Amino acid sequence: MSLVLVADDEPAVLEVLSQVVEDLGHDVLQARDGEEALGLARSRRPHLVVTDHVMPRLSGVELCRRLRSDEILKDVPVILLSAVLPQGAPEASAFLHKPFEITDFESLIRQSLEKTPEKSPAPDASPVEALGHWVSQTLQGPLATAREQLQRLQSAPAVDRQTLDVLGAQLRSMEFLTRSLQDAARLAAGSVALQPVAEDLSPHLRQVVESWQSLAPEVPIRLAVPGAPVELRFDPERIRQVFDALLANAVHHGKGRGEVRVELTSSQSLVTVRVRDEGPGFSDQELPRLFTPFQARQTDGGTGLGLYIASELARLHGGALSVESRLEKGSTFSLLLPRQ
Repeated sequence: MSLVLVADDEPAVLEVLSQVVEDLGHDVLQARDGEEALGLARSRRPHLVVTDHVMPRLSGVELCRRLRSDEILKDVPVILLSAVLPQGAPEASAFLHKPFEITDFESLIRQSLEKTPEKSPAPDASPVEALGHWVSQTLQGPLATAREQLQRLQSAPAVDRQTLDVLGAQLRSMEFLTRSLQDAARLAAGSVALQPVAEDLSPHLRQVVESWQSLAPEVPIRLAVPGAPVELRFDPERIRQVFDALLANAVHHGKGRGEVRVELTSSQSLVTVRVRDEGPGFSDQELPRLFTPFQARQTDGGTGLGLYIASELARLHGGALSVESRLEKGSTFSLLLPRQ
C-alpha cells in the first residue's frame, strides 16, 4: 500500500480521482490547490503525486518545480493532468491530457508506483500538527461546496450582487483561516522547512505592495526601495507571506488614517523592511501579545494568527520581527534579515 497525494481544485474531479486510487488499494491525501498540496507533500512525504495543472495559488507545473527543488521530495514521481498543456511539462514524471479514460489513469498509477522504491514512512505528525491538518481538511469539504453554490448564484438572474460580494468575501476569509491554521500548526510543530534561493528582495516586496494597492485603493501606500538590487538568501513564498501579513496589519489597523509607508534598506550585514501606519497604535498591554497565536485582532483578518506566523517565518530566516507603537501615534513593524 502506498500514499498518494491527489490535487485538483474541482471537488467532483478530486473525489473521482481519489476513489480510483483508493480502489487500487492505496491511501489518499487530498489537496484543493497547489500550495496546500506542497504543504501536505512536505509534511507527509507521499509515494506519488497526482496533480491538475490549472489550480489557484500554485499551478501543477509550479508544484512540480517546487517538489523537484526539495531535497527530500525531488524523487517523488508526479503525474500531471491538463487540458491546456498538449504535451505536458518536463518537470512531471508522467502526463495525461484531459479528458482521459479512467483505465489509462489506473495504468499510469500502477506504472508510476512500480518504479518508486520503498522508503521509510514519514514520522507521525505531532498532536499540534495533526490537529491543524485535521481542522484544515475538515473545513475544505464544506468550503468547496459553498464555493460551488456561490458560483451557481453568480450566474443566476435577478441576484443581489452586493450580497454575493459579501458572501464571497466571507468565503475567502474562511479559506484564509484554514490555510493559517495549518501554517500555524506546522510552525508550532517545527515541521516547516524553508526553500531558500539567492535573489533580489525588492521585486518580491514590490509585488506584495502592488497587490495591496489593488485590494485597498482607498489607502495610499508609499514604497521606497534602493536603486541597487538587495541580494539575499530567502524563501520567496514564505517571505512574501511575511510581507503580506505586515501590509494586512497596516491597512486594517491603520483604519484609513493617513498613508502606509513601506521602506526597504540594507547594510553589509543586515536587510530591514519597515512598514509604518498612522493608525490608533497599540497600548503597552497589547504589544507583548501581538506575536502570540490566537489573540484575535482585526489587524490580521480576525484570525489572531497572521503576525504570529510572520514572526515565526522571520525567525526561521534567522531574523526577527519587532514593533514600535504608541496610542494615537501609529505603529512601525520592522523585519530584520541577516545577510549570511
